Amino acid sequence: MFRSVCVVFLWILLCFGIGAGGRMTIYFPTVTCELPKGDVCIEIRKCPYFDDLLNRSSIPRPRNVIKIIREHQCGFYANTPYVCCTRSTPAPPPPPTLPPLPSPSRSLLAEASTSKPIAQILNRFTSLTGHRNYHLLRSDICGSIQTNTRITGGKKTAINEFPWMALIAYYQDGVLDFRCGGTVINEWYVLTAAHCILNSTIVGVRLGEYNLSTEKDCEPNSGYCAPPTQDFYIEKVIGHPDYNAKTLYNDIALVKLATPANFSFANVQPICLPIEDMDISGKFAVVTGWGVTEDGFKSPELLKASIPVLPISDCRQIYRHFAPIKDSQICAGGYAGRDSCGGDSGGPMNYVGMVDGTPRFVQYGIVSYGPRQCGTVDKPGIYTRVAHYLEWILDNLE
Repeated sequence: MFRSVCVVFLWILLCFGIGAGGRMTIYFPTVTCELPKGDVCIEIRKCPYFDDLLNRSSIPRPRNVIKIIREHQCGFYANTPYVCCTRSTPAPPPPPTLPPLPSPSRSLLAEASTSKPIAQILNRFTSLTGHRNYHLLRSDICGSIQTNTRITGGKKTAINEFPWMALIAYYQDGVLDFRCGGTVINEWYVLTAAHCILNSTIVGVRLGEYNLSTEKDCEPNSGYCAPPTQDFYIEKVIGHPDYNAKTLYNDIALVKLATPANFSFANVQPICLPIEDMDISGKFAVVTGWGVTEDGFKSPELLKASIPVLPISDCRQIYRHFAPIKDSQICAGGYAGRDSCGGDSGGPMNYVGMVDGTPRFVQYGIVSYGPRQCGTVDKPGIYTRVAHYLEWILDNLE
């Protein structure tokens, strides 16, 4: 039931490109503007409803204003949000009265709605951003969306597109093998699944890899070659103390490198973590890895897939004969050919969120387990919900 980070995708639903003047353009083509939400996708300030709403609200924006914008958002252009707007817009709501987000200003705004009480959300945000180790998470450079990204419907990734990907090396029977994935969260630590590091002989971690079958990773058309990979010995592994090997509850772990990673190179960069515990059900997330393809073979090149995130209640019914699905887990996939597979365990489920006012990739999940036949219809995969463990992660950073 374990799966290490693989990906089989029929279609990629996030599109990235370059706009006029070299500016980064980010579209979400899966979002269709339909009434009553709105019948046209336009720049937020060109929609009278939202222009008036922004003019009447304070900065930083109150939580209820952010929620309304998220619910209507249909894309970005050059860091400007686009929203679904009704041509004949209704009167805007009364001025918001909820308190603004507290300092520090490094708030991570994920693209999702939440039904949690506002006090609970603000308390969590304040607790995490005020944690003694919060500064060790590199929100200044994490989750960068590369301007050379080319997600156009294929399954291959571009070189340096997901520079936080890590490979965990094992030594068994005289053979060195990469069987699990992970993600770089700062210079010293890699985030992965607990089942990847327990009862296994881990010997190292590789960062900056793209094609396992080549010495150099080069783009055939442009002639660009990525910097060399970075290989590390391990100082220690930290599995969650409540990890359950039978139910795979608390399937999360940290690997501390013996020496720090070098972020001076484009192929090794950290991923953002979800400071705000948002529900991304109904969205399409991206999973990446070198796992088993639809042909049944492991891919030498890093692959990606766009998968639907399902309500946790749906998964509880599907997996009722295994172990009850908890709120500390995420359920995603279950579409034919769209899933993480064998070779994907420990790897990330990412979604584009806002960090410091900039679109970034944020890691919401860690590949944990799923059906033996990956990409099985109505059999989604289970992911560890990273946001649930943010305090534990921060507690264990040094």
